[in-house]
Amino acid sequence: MKEEKSTKKGIKFCPKCGTPIKKGSLFCENCGFELSKGEGKVKDLAEKLERGEATPKEAHKELEKRGLVESERWEIIPWVIYIILEWPLNIIFSDQLPVIHFPPIVIYISAVLAALGMLLAVWVTRMHYKGGGLGHDETIILFKKGIYGVVRHPGVLGFMPFPILLPIIISPYVPFTPLSVAAIIIMFVYLYYGVYLEEKMDIEKWGDEYRQYMKEVPRFNFIKGLWNLRKNR
Repeated sequence: MKEEKSTKKGIKFCPKCGTPIKKGSLFCENCGFELSKGEGKVKDLAEKLERGEATPKEAHKELEKRGLVESERWEIIPWVIYIILEWPLNIIFSDQLPVIHFPPIVIYISAVLAALGMLLAVWVTRMHYKGGGLGHDETIILFKKGIYGVVRHPGVLGFMPFPILLPIIISPYVPFTPLSVAAIIIMFVYLYYGVYLEEKMDIEKWGDEYRQYMKEVPRFNFIKGLWNLRKNR
């Protein structure tokens, strides 16, 4: 939520009409705007953690009760399809399908990009555990600085090259065929759809604050994010 605050008195203003609001008010006295509408559903949990009224474990359980923890059960399906297409089916039908051979330089570059991406993904996960408030990959703190000021999903951006480039990296041992292309497409769609679901949940978590963040920072476009960061300095 975009809120203006007086530096002297800490007065909050209605995000819709700008009227000063009293502490504890649920609605704006001027326009009737529901003040809690855009706040999201984790603000109280973050405040309880800050005051020491809840442990990270308790806050995580409460997050689950509120339906704000991503379900990972369905995620095994695209991975199983990806593995089946890339390994057993590729090996079985490689004699009947066209095979693409990559020069060593392409394989080496793919391996380096995948490794760098995984380092970024691990670093972002570590940030979540250390600064997300829950000691977990799930967070109740909205990251907006550092790498999160460039792209909204640096962890996914870092992880994405691994499953996409893996068929190229192992192509000297497992033939790269149209089945490999199908596996890559499935993984790309899965990751992109996963981010779409995550952002819906993020809006529930942080409300208007996340909506504003979406306007300011691109999802994956690293170059645009750096450009925006440079312009805002």
